[in-house]
Amino acid sequence: MKLLLLAFVFLVTATTLSQQSQVQYVNSDIKRVKLFLTSGEMLHEQTLQLKKGRNKIIFSGISAFADPRSIQLTGDASMRVVSVSTEMDFLAAEQFNPRIKLLNDSLEVLKDLHQANKDQTSSFEAELEVLTANRKLGGNNQNLTVAQIREAADFYRTRTLEINTKISRLAKDQAKLELKIENTRYQLVELNYNENQRSNQVVILIDVAETVTINTELKYLVSDCGWAAVYDLSAMDLNQKINLKYMAQVYNNTGNNWNDVELTLSTGDPKLSASFPELSPWYLNYYEATKMNKKNYYTPQVVNEDYRQLAQSNINDANQRVYDNYVLEKDAEKYEEKRNSFDPANKQQTKNPVSLKEIQISELMAEFPIQGRFSCPSDAKPYKVDIKEMSLDAMFTHVTVPKLDNGAFLLAHIVGWQDLELMPGPTNVYFGGAYVGVSEIDTRNISDTLSLSFGRDSKVTVFRKLKSEMSSKKVIGGSRKDSYLYEIAIRNNRSTPVVIDVFDQVPIARNSDISVTVDELSGVVQKEETGEANWKLSVQPGEVKTVQIGYTVKYPKDAKITIMSYRTVSCPAF
Repeated sequence: MKLLLLAFVFLVTATTLSQQSQVQYVNSDIKRVKLFLTSGEMLHEQTLQLKKGRNKIIFSGISAFADPRSIQLTGDASMRVVSVSTEMDFLAAEQFNPRIKLLNDSLEVLKDLHQANKDQTSSFEAELEVLTANRKLGGNNQNLTVAQIREAADFYRTRTLEINTKISRLAKDQAKLELKIENTRYQLVELNYNENQRSNQVVILIDVAETVTINTELKYLVSDCGWAAVYDLSAMDLNQKINLKYMAQVYNNTGNNWNDVELTLSTGDPKLSASFPELSPWYLNYYEATKMNKKNYYTPQVVNEDYRQLAQSNINDANQRVYDNYVLEKDAEKYEEKRNSFDPANKQQTKNPVSLKEIQISELMAEFPIQGRFSCPSDAKPYKVDIKEMSLDAMFTHVTVPKLDNGAFLLAHIVGWQDLELMPGPTNVYFGGAYVGVSEIDTRNISDTLSLSFGRDSKVTVFRKLKSEMSSKKVIGGSRKDSYLYEIAIRNNRSTPVVIDVFDQVPIARNSDISVTVDELSGVVQKEETGEANWKLSVQPGEVKTVQIGYTVKYPKDAKITIMSYRTVSCPAF
């Protein structure tokens, strides 16, 4: 009977143990990153030793901003993933950053020294109280000689001076120790704040039919990272090709450093719906060019990202615990004084200074594998990455609007730019080996020619002046007639011919009492709806070409209208 009972107990125990999960902690580095514009796909590679039955694998050190719905684990052998979940590890900071333990040990040593100084100060103060209480010499009924009084006085004075000197020295030491302790506390708080961003754990339950070694890949999407396109555009002369250097500015604020990872940049959307799309009416309209404004920032509308709010809440809780532990130390006075002024949510706001802007890109996804390994710390700072470099054929022309600016602006026109997979972004422009300035590549262009600005060309000069001898102001009856004639001169100081578009305009009357008559346009037809005139001129080396624009404005003599244009500048106010 006893044997049967023992066998039954053994069977139950074995069954219970077989049903328990084999727990395995994994701390692996990120191997590959596919970086989208405002998020990234992280990939870890890990070899797992799985035992027969159920295994509980805990991947630690994962970004708190990992999307739980995107987590995938794949392997090169048969296994069944039972469940995938995430949880915060509030004790992970010390294991990820050895400096935290060193500072913790230093803090304890400093606190011990601080307490020892307090104990010494208390003992000296107690001795000083004893001396003060017993300094009445000999009581009321004793007569002391002068020598005895002098000896006692010398003793009290000497000993009191020694005690006060030691208390003063200890007070200075205490002040230094308190400063070191406070700095150490806040350094520990800062280090823990940083590590709390990667205090997430991915917990995966796996069933296998037999003990096996599996090479696995863990993938998940994480926010708080991304990239933006930047360019270097250079040309040596008008008759040579232009060089376009395509680069990216990458930022990482996920909490995980990227050390020697394989990086791929993508213009795709990782949150595309799994449902097939439906067509809607496609309306065409005239393209309206708009200037890209670098300061046109916006707050993106994030859909179904409640997990980020939970992740931020967990980080705030962890930050609060760290602050309470290191700074307040359950001290009631400190708690009331400092706790109310602390907002852990502010830490994440200060750690994520990256603004987002709205751009329009092609619906076709492009991917750019980056050559070599890439490293990027989690500090939210931009780091440049080379994507590719291209030598392009281009046709150069010039544009000038001398009414507003006498500069001649150089444009490069590139045909077939759609194959370059460009994105909107700022461009550093160089011409003839000199830095020109910053331009913009705007890919919202439906034509097959992309025009890129190379800034001002100092070798093409433009002048616009009023020909006073041909201009006049007259009063005829009840009307005033003002006539203006402007001459525009273009000089080509280059050794090659240039083609230049010259733009000017005549005013347009918006009142029936005002009339405008075009007197001279050098053969160019005015656009009546805008008043714009455009000359396309070919100017040979060393040649000067001129065009004229003249008009007369008639209006009531008592009326005041502004015909001349002015610009606003600043000057000293004496």
